[in-house]
Amino acid sequence: MNEEIHRLVAGEELYTLFQPIIDGSTRKPIGHEALTRGPEGSPLEQPTALIAAAASAGLSTQLERRCLESALRSYRGLRLEGRLFLNLLPQNLLEWADLADWLNAQLALNRIDPHDIVLEITEHGLTEDEAMLAAAVAPLRALGCDIAIDDLGAGSSGLKTWAAIRPDYVKVDRYFVAGIEEDAVRGEILRSVVDMGRVTGCRVIAEGIENREQYALLLELGVDYLQGYLLGRPQRVPGGNSAVLDALETVTPGPTAECAEDLVLSIPGIPANMPVAEVVEIFRSKAEWTALAVLEGERPVGLVYRDELLIFLTRPLHPEIYNRKPIKSMMTRETVQVEARARLEQVSRVVTARSARAHGDDFIITRNGLYLGLGRTFDLLRQITTQQIQAARHSNPLTGLPGNREIQRHLAQWLARRRHFVACHLDLDHFKVFNDAYGYAAGDQVLLHVSQVVSRSVRPRVDFVGHVGGDDFVFLLRSQDWTLRLTTIIEELSASLVNFHSIQHREAGGLPGIDRGGTQCHFPLLSVSIAAFEVDGTRVITPDVIAERLRQTKALAKAKPGCTCLLATGERVIDLVGDTDSSNRAPRPPAARDVAHA
Repeated sequence: MNEEIHRLVAGEELYTLFQPIIDGSTRKPIGHEALTRGPEGSPLEQPTALIAAAASAGLSTQLERRCLESALRSYRGLRLEGRLFLNLLPQNLLEWADLADWLNAQLALNRIDPHDIVLEITEHGLTEDEAMLAAAVAPLRALGCDIAIDDLGAGSSGLKTWAAIRPDYVKVDRYFVAGIEEDAVRGEILRSVVDMGRVTGCRVIAEGIENREQYALLLELGVDYLQGYLLGRPQRVPGGNSAVLDALETVTPGPTAECAEDLVLSIPGIPANMPVAEVVEIFRSKAEWTALAVLEGERPVGLVYRDELLIFLTRPLHPEIYNRKPIKSMMTRETVQVEARARLEQVSRVVTARSARAHGDDFIITRNGLYLGLGRTFDLLRQITTQQIQAARHSNPLTGLPGNREIQRHLAQWLARRRHFVACHLDLDHFKVFNDAYGYAAGDQVLLHVSQVVSRSVRPRVDFVGHVGGDDFVFLLRSQDWTLRLTTIIEELSASLVNFHSIQHREAGGLPGIDRGGTQCHFPLLSVSIAAFEVDGTRVITPDVIAERLRQTKALAKAKPGCTCLLATGERVIDLVGDTDSSNRAPRPPAARDVAHA
């Protein structure tokens, strides 16, 4: 094996495969990852065996050099479009002193623009000294290359490295994609990575996508780019799976809920090499501009602040010394950059967390790493205030949940996008009798409790919970495990609602009250009836049809004693939790069964 790795490193037998990386919004490749292989059928064909053999023989850097040479040569020969993602082991990055100079020469030889290169630093084997890694990355970034962290989550240093080197891309380890359709925890972890990416201007790539359900879930989570066998296998001459790609759903990423893009001021950036004197003239002609973004190509690298620059140049001899210098020598590199799709609350946390040494209120907004415009803290705070006022105006004053207007808006959006979801209507049983016996203050406590149980049982930013008014709640579920979430709600409310009654009424199994005809009756304790209707997303359906199916299903649910959840799906109505008796005992184990035909 030692002799074979020496021969491979010295020769030309290594070859490169390319796997496409797909933009979920267009289903088009934004680039390809280069994957090196040894001779087909040999023990060193796979990269893990190659790396291990090279490390054993002390040839890690030499192998890295051959892999990069093969990838660059093949990329040029195939005339591939988009970015070229190249893998680098952290240890080689630290030990290869002249890597930036060598890479620059190779790029020139192959006539490849450095801005088309993304260097992936795998989290496997990351050094504990993130400062050393950041220093090693700096000359590569100065060359024009982007930086990515590969296999985020596979090691223990990923987040520290993220903070230290501020990557342009993060590739999430395939572990978090595999089984995401069955494991909600992995989805929540991915959602957190997406949130961090948006607020730091870092694009997120999910690897290892093998089926359509994973693809759809990752789009819903907001992942920027996708990679995996479903979308295209590694090949010498790359080509995506066109039949599959044409059939896949697309998501247009534009602004949805209030996000950083709503704050963009269309103030053009300036080239990093523009002379200081020309920048001064721009500021003098545009008195309302307080800062300008400094760009290398289309990528922001810093800010120059109007007042700081003009005051600096009032000092003796400073104009004569600095007017001809490039503006990059005067800019501030430590700036806040946020991605256009970052939510306003995320932007607010980052912007307001700036130290007292912050130079001004301007920050940079990017889209996919490219300069979009400037934002200002004043506009951010005003937008957040407006958002809070609007939310309060259209929310239920007791529970704070969105009211009917937001419910209808979400319903219309999901129907228009042909989403698969389950619409649910929750209604409290015997609530008027409870209010008459215990008073409206006690009734409000029941409503608050119900809203809290439902809200914590759904997935934030995937599912939606609204409060129509009174004891009527509407929630829309897109979570894959929606049946489990519904049974959890029923079980918790069935066990807890009884506690709002007095001991006397609990022992009696109910309480006296007046029915609608004015007759004194014995009423059961509080319970809930949930009507659910599955929208499969394959056919056109209107909100009126959903409302009618929920009304019919709710009537069936309220006819059953205790806490009940009935699901209308197709022509069937299914009992999701089984019967509960009138004493509000916890429901029997889930046993979905037909109870009626619509």
